[in-house]
Amino acid sequence: MQIYKAMASTSWPRTYNGKILLVSFLGVHVPMFGAVGYVLLADPTPLAQQLDVLAAMLVATLLGTAATMGVMHTLLAPVRAASRAADAYLQTRRMPRLPTTYADEAGVLMASVQECITRLDSSLAATEFQYRQLEQDHAEKFRMLSGLKHDFRTPLTHILGFASLMKSEAIGPLGHKSYQGFVGKIGESGAQLLQTLNSLIDLSDHAVAAQVAEDSETLDIVSLAKDAVNLEHLHAEKTGVSVSLDAPALLEAHMVRSAAETLLATTLHAAISASPTGAHVDLSISEEAGLVTIAARSDRGSLSLEDVPAQLSHQFDRLESATGSAAATAQSATPVTLRLSLIDTLSRAIGASFFMSQTRGGGLDLRIVVPPEGSVVATPLAA
Repeated sequence: MQIYKAMASTSWPRTYNGKILLVSFLGVHVPMFGAVGYVLLADPTPLAQQLDVLAAMLVATLLGTAATMGVMHTLLAPVRAASRAADAYLQTRRMPRLPTTYADEAGVLMASVQECITRLDSSLAATEFQYRQLEQDHAEKFRMLSGLKHDFRTPLTHILGFASLMKSEAIGPLGHKSYQGFVGKIGESGAQLLQTLNSLIDLSDHAVAAQVAEDSETLDIVSLAKDAVNLEHLHAEKTGVSVSLDAPALLEAHMVRSAAETLLATTLHAAISASPTGAHVDLSISEEAGLVTIAARSDRGSLSLEDVPAQLSHQFDRLESATGSAAATAQSATPVTLRLSLIDTLSRAIGASFFMSQTRGGGLDLRIVVPPEGSVVATPLAA
């Protein structure tokens, strides 16, 4: 990699093909020039009598070099095809059709790129389907709650109306017998409202808790954290942020695998995104008193007012706006906003707690605290 890094840092040749062809050209001509120079110096024959031989050698060498460079360019076709396929998928999500039957290194590269893109596309399709399904479920729950407004409105109207009459003593002193009937109505309405609310809350809690319990399994969080670091390696390199993992050899937790994977990757991605070039992000996994803590700490990271979702802004005393606005609430959002909201939603879904803090001089801490198995209390998600 050192030679490649050195050549990649140069401005010419700009392309990978150009670098290969340059090395091929130098590899052929440097020995040839050395041999010709040695012949000219060692052979007493006058130079004029050797020009035809030198010309023939030069022509043969040029032809051989041209043929070699042409064949090298052709042999690099699998690398170019794999690169174009990956770029086309990232730009337009167009599925490639790379050959997968060749067994050499170039063939393995094309087959691996094809397999990776195919798996990625399948995962994205499944995620999009689940997202649409989740949106639909939330919409149905919202419609159900909207349909219950009459059940809430009628008893609440009774409570508020009768309470107002009693407070103003519009009919007479509180000792009047008519108030006895009003008190009965208030009690009945309050009981109806309480029963409806309790039924709704119990139903929601039971559904979420049952789904979490059904999907949970014992996982090695450290192994998933390593996968998250590898997954975010490209993002970290592009932003110039170094990443390290601080974790024991093995740490198990009872969680939903998809939620754990997404939490780790999204938390690390958010910490990297909030860090400037040259910063360091440390992903740590620890356990104390049965509580598993996932923490992403950036030594120079910071969040602006626009980065933090409104429902999480209470965790900070004051946030500065990145736009210079003096408003107390954000007028826009950033990609980090969505990631922090996703972390909070997933944390609440599995009964975990999400905390954020940062120092004024620089330094960001994102923490997820997961309770031990058996003590998870699922928090209903908002519709």
